Amino acid sequence: MSGSGAVPSQGHESGAGSSAGGRGQGAHHPRSLADVPIRPAATVVLLRTAPSGLEVFLQHRASGMEFAPDVTVFPGGGIEPADDGDLTVTAARETMEECGVRLDPDDLVPLSRWITPPGRPRRYDTMFYLAALPAGQEADCRTTEAVSAGWSSPRASIDSWLAGEHKLMAPTYSQLFQLLPFETVEDALGWAAESADLTPVAITDGMTREDRRFPGYAEYAAGSTIY
Repeated sequence: MSGSGAVPSQGHESGAGSSAGGRGQGAHHPRSLADVPIRPAATVVLLRTAPSGLEVFLQHRASGMEFAPDVTVFPGGGIEPADDGDLTVTAARETMEECGVRLDPDDLVPLSRWITPPGRPRRYDTMFYLAALPAGQEADCRTTEAVSAGWSSPRASIDSWLAGEHKLMAPTYSQLFQLLPFETVEDALGWAAESADLTPVAITDGMTREDRRFPGYAEYAAGSTIY
């Protein structure tokens, strides 16, 4: 997939691909469990400039995953002891493990910070980073956590979600929404370095916010499936 669609298509064969869900269905998983500790985590919004404009690398998670099953996400995961408390190291490690791209932690640009709501099987305090796909490298779908992966423009991914063809969590939607104005990797990275809002986003009850509306809130609330 290269800009023409939003549900990742490169990867493992599985029946858990795109799913047309009705308004408000979201992903199926427990939402009222006893609270669990919040683990630091990092996610990478991997970017490239295609002939048609800016593209992002997305993965479609397997339906059997305990956390965020059957949704479209960016590569990422929780911090490990070997990361020495550095989330940029976590981000680079997870990107290598999940899609085979080797990043320099120093090249990551912070974009936003989100905290998983209570009542989920796992909770994360996640930093989202932007990163350019390094020259000469290709991203793939090597992780067993995803059934497919590929590149898409932010607009195509959102339009596909609006059509009910795949599911987006609020954090993923918000990152895509913020990237809509940009045509090149350089433009997106430059904007984030100067203007990204790193105030933690903590959703406490569905679409209820503790403090402020996240970018794209109104569009997400009116969209296809709410996670």
